[in-house]
Amino acid sequence: MVDIILVRSNSVIYDPRVDKIVRSLSKKYSILVLGWNREGVTKQNIGEYIVKLELFNVKTSFWRPSLLRMFVRLGAYFSLFWIWIFVRLIICRPKIIHACDLDTILPCYLYKILFRKKLVFDVFDRYAMAFIPMKFKRFYSIVNWLEENFAKNSDVLMTVNEKLLNTFRRPKHSAIIMNCPQDHRVTVSSSRERRKNDELTLIYTGLIRNMRSLESVASAINDMDGVQFMMVGPIMDNELLRQLISIPNIKYRGLLKPSEALDLEASSDVMIALYDLRDPQINFAIPNKVLESMMCGIPVISNVAQELIKEVDCGVVVEYGNVDQIRETIIKLKDNPELRKRLGDNGRKAFLEKYNWNRMEQKLYEIYSSMMKK
Repeated sequence: MVDIILVRSNSVIYDPRVDKIVRSLSKKYSILVLGWNREGVTKQNIGEYIVKLELFNVKTSFWRPSLLRMFVRLGAYFSLFWIWIFVRLIICRPKIIHACDLDTILPCYLYKILFRKKLVFDVFDRYAMAFIPMKFKRFYSIVNWLEENFAKNSDVLMTVNEKLLNTFRRPKHSAIIMNCPQDHRVTVSSSRERRKNDELTLIYTGLIRNMRSLESVASAINDMDGVQFMMVGPIMDNELLRQLISIPNIKYRGLLKPSEALDLEASSDVMIALYDLRDPQINFAIPNKVLESMMCGIPVISNVAQELIKEVDCGVVVEYGNVDQIRETIIKLKDNPELRKRLGDNGRKAFLEKYNWNRMEQKLYEIYSSMMKK
């Protein structure tokens, strides 16, 4: 028997939020993580994970252009995944289940009801907002209704920020655990100081897909000397990636573990965090990249979390897809290292005072300590 089982359907090893939660909980409790080995993670990587990790070994991807094809695959594969989770829960008998997002909640909720255990429903993204176009109104409403009811009947609804929490009809017990990073800043004696003053490295860590303005950044720097654009993350659009890396000063560094990605961010000069606002969930999010730029002490170029960026004065707000404006901003930051330092220092100060994982970790312990006593 273990104290806690955390369940995540997406990549576990490369998920920064899961990484932080598991590291924190493992300091006080016995914890097992269940996930899905969609990417074909090696046995060595599984064995080197923070705690014991068990994966449902069916390699597949759901990212397809056709929504119908995607949900047919979801129906076929997820039923097997859910059965596998439920069996593992029965065998291990955890006191608390930490279910990440709607696609893991069903077997966890059944286990809670049948065995009278505790359930944390951790919503990274509202599922309908993330995956279902608004034109499918009936389907969109059904999925939102399901998510709402699971949230209401869980012991704790956990979300990443106040705006996302407010999309729910507030359940009795809720908590906000922001995606603030741990203090992982490497000493900048290495890459940043060794580079010439007129060189600039831009960094993007996230899904390689459209709706992230990667094409606009590529167009902005296409003929710009002394600028590199580094990208890290899962590939959703291979054709887009091929187009991007055909430009000499754009490099794709692969899919990195959270600590490796943070090292690369900390040795870069400017973070890119641009999102198409037609994606509904973006209006309720503070992207990891904005918070990570603050931890690393580097400015961010973004069109979201505008209130936070302006309040802290830690970056430059631009218009999504505006190539000329993005280009002008990159040139301004490239030519003005003092401005980069001031914005980066402002972000770092705010991180140390408020937006750090140590604060979130204490809130996490309060939640779990209370549930363990009941």
